[in-house]
Amino acid sequence: MEKVYDRLSAFVDGIMPEFFEDLRVQISIPSVEGAPEEGAPFGTEVARSLEHLLSIAEKMGFKTVNYEGYVGVIEWGEGEEMLGILSHVDVVPAGDLSAWDTDPFEMTEKDGFLVGRGIADDKGPLLSCLYGMYALKQMGLKPGKRVRFIVGTNEETGWGCIRYYKEHRLEQPDASFSPDGMFTVVNREKGIYTGDFSRKVASDVEISAGEASNLVPAHASAVLGADCDKEALMSAVKEYGGELAVTDGGEVTVACKGCNAPSHTPENGVSAITALLKILEKAGNPEIRNAASDLLAAADGTDGASLGIDCEDKPSGRLTLNLGLLTLKDGVMNAAFDIRTPVTKDIRSIADVAETKLAAAGFTCTARRIKEPLYVPEDTPLIKDLCKVYETATGTEAVLYSIGGGTYARAFPNCVCFGAVYPDEKLTVHSPNERTLIKNIIQNIKMYGLAIYQLAIK
Repeated sequence: MEKVYDRLSAFVDGIMPEFFEDLRVQISIPSVEGAPEEGAPFGTEVARSLEHLLSIAEKMGFKTVNYEGYVGVIEWGEGEEMLGILSHVDVVPAGDLSAWDTDPFEMTEKDGFLVGRGIADDKGPLLSCLYGMYALKQMGLKPGKRVRFIVGTNEETGWGCIRYYKEHRLEQPDASFSPDGMFTVVNREKGIYTGDFSRKVASDVEISAGEASNLVPAHASAVLGADCDKEALMSAVKEYGGELAVTDGGEVTVACKGCNAPSHTPENGVSAITALLKILEKAGNPEIRNAASDLLAAADGTDGASLGIDCEDKPSGRLTLNLGLLTLKDGVMNAAFDIRTPVTKDIRSIADVAETKLAAAGFTCTARRIKEPLYVPEDTPLIKDLCKVYETATGTEAVLYSIGGGTYARAFPNCVCFGAVYPDEKLTVHSPNERTLIKNIIQNIKMYGLAIYQLAIK
């Protein structure tokens, strides 16, 4: 394996200019989910990003198929067995633009890093895998089984791409990895429960807060009528933070600012929704005060204790809770919770308890989405091979991880995450100034190439 890695490394070094140009174009496409159109079920920018990726693969000489804009397939080799590589071209919103040092959709080099939305999640790792496979092909190697990239378009917001793949009975790999987690291997992923809730509130107040259910909200605002208690409002704003503005018609707007973080690590962010609810609890009309107070009681903290669902286990740690979206319009308040559950706990029982608690607070569940946890034992051949690849490429001991994030690794049996964030690297996915060290990106191409060699060629 060491000799193959040396040859692979030398070849990869020679194709880095083409890689960086392809990555630059991919980052420039703001592939956040948008309005569906024909051939673009998750918006035109997501469809454009998929088409760009497939065009790169075609130029490399690989077979490609675009399945109605839902999912793309890139394939190399022949045979009965199949190695899958699962990734995605969609990204989360940029969030608070003022928190970015550069344009999130313009790849920027800074202090040895490449910065941009998708650099780490998951455009950078996806292209690293593709270029690693391309290097093997150009070296004259041939796989003994098929290698299939399954490229999704809706990973961040709903997994409609994976549902399409399964509903159309497209072939499932025998073993797979996804470059969408941590190195060495992520073999444990918490369960994900997303619940939408609504409550009628007799008020003409309007609220708009949050960017996505899987982000700690950085922005929250409310428009109050001219007859609001301005003295109480000013006192609450002073206590909890925020800004006030008054229109010519006398309407008062209060805006709160927080800090984005992934919902699986909500302790790393600051919730703008929490600040706004605390203000409204002190300064709104009675209906608003009651609704804000009830919601605050349910969403207090990030461990789920407020809903009676706090729990933990040794393999994956504590449950986490995030209130990511909140709106109030035409007398209806809507809230979206994102809850990550330990791998050994029953996620459906946890969802039942949460919904019962929120129902007692007047909030009716309107939608429930559940992704079961992932737990692949560490002694499987797939994990052993990937650990050997990592140790060969880095010269350091392999480490197995548990994460709160949900990746494509749970889409099929015998699938795990392999990279792309290193043990000593700060996690910046879903955050402002998302970045990856350039030297790590180069190493990733070599690492993924070696992984494909070990799993499909050797």
